[in-house]
Amino acid sequence: MTGLAPAYTEAMKTTLQLLVLCIPAPLLAQPLPAIQTVTFERGFRVNGAPFFPILLYDAPTDDATLKELRDFGFNVLTCKPAVTDDLRTRGFYGAVHPGKKIDSLEGVLFAIGPDSPAMYLKKDLLAQVAEANAKVRAIAPGRPVMNAIGYWEDEPAGVFAGKLPSKLKYDDLAAAIDVSAPYLYPVPYQPVASVGDAVARARIATDGKKPLLPILQLFAWKKEDRYPTPAELRCMTMLALVEGAHGIGFYSYSHVTGHPKTTIAAVQPELWQSMKDLNGAIADLGPRLLRGQAVAAFALDKVGPVKMRAVQEKASIYAVLVNTAPTRQTARLVWNDAGATGHLKRREGKSVEIAQGAAVLTLEPFGVEVVHWAKSP
Repeated sequence: MTGLAPAYTEAMKTTLQLLVLCIPAPLLAQPLPAIQTVTFERGFRVNGAPFFPILLYDAPTDDATLKELRDFGFNVLTCKPAVTDDLRTRGFYGAVHPGKKIDSLEGVLFAIGPDSPAMYLKKDLLAQVAEANAKVRAIAPGRPVMNAIGYWEDEPAGVFAGKLPSKLKYDDLAAAIDVSAPYLYPVPYQPVASVGDAVARARIATDGKKPLLPILQLFAWKKEDRYPTPAELRCMTMLALVEGAHGIGFYSYSHVTGHPKTTIAAVQPELWQSMKDLNGAIADLGPRLLRGQAVAAFALDKVGPVKMRAVQEKASIYAVLVNTAPTRQTARLVWNDAGATGHLKRREGKSVEIAQGAAVLTLEPFGVEVVHWAKSP
């Protein structure tokens, strides 16, 4: 503003400040703290503070796209090491394939090791993975190494045929690496419920002591294949949280099978737009399920397609119920303490009747219900 009168300059500054205040908060770049440490304790911690990753693969880093991704609630992007510091100042951490050198680790949350190692490392799998990941770790010291691992063998044919991986290629592999990222793209060949099976299997293999970050389906195997519906994607996501995920990733923004030089936002606008509300739910429920204490105050009265996880926060209990079936289901919650009294409400605030120590909820196909129970004073 060289050469302008001081009064005019101050007026311009005031106008710009007012314009900034008029921009919705999610669109403003909120810098993330420079990363000093990344640890794991019932969840990821950055500099000792809890951090729940919501990761997106293959997104461009132009200003317009980054504004949209912030608005949608993403906080980690796969990217090149050179842009991680810039992305951090604009509200994202990076997950990077290190290459030969990383100048700064302040914006690097994950270093990415070999993808699909069971498909490509054929001899002495665990030793080869350990060797490859050690090289990555040497380039990005202090950062967990994430490996995307397949849940079906011989992809894509194994996905079509439902060929599940051996213990070595999935369970033992998950137990041997820093961060397991099972990539789970079942639609249209496998049931949506397979996402829960995959996350549970990895959790059991690691005894719950290592982080799991499932990568879910914004992707089609073939050009003619359908994508998941918003309800199916929400079901898969909440099922992963119920089974103990410590973060959620999505593949992919820019890899659209059969449609080069475009994006999922352009090809599947309804699915893409559903991500905004979905990520909001992830940001709330993911950390809540991790920090809460597991409880058995109430349970489903039968084993079936509805899965549930309940956790206690002080005197309250939150439960997430997920219908993995393509048909409407009825879930009956039964209180183990027959004398317990309280109020059960859905997420939107509507009360659910408790009669004779039980509550009945109807879930739509692939539907999700979040309920909150507070004990009567």
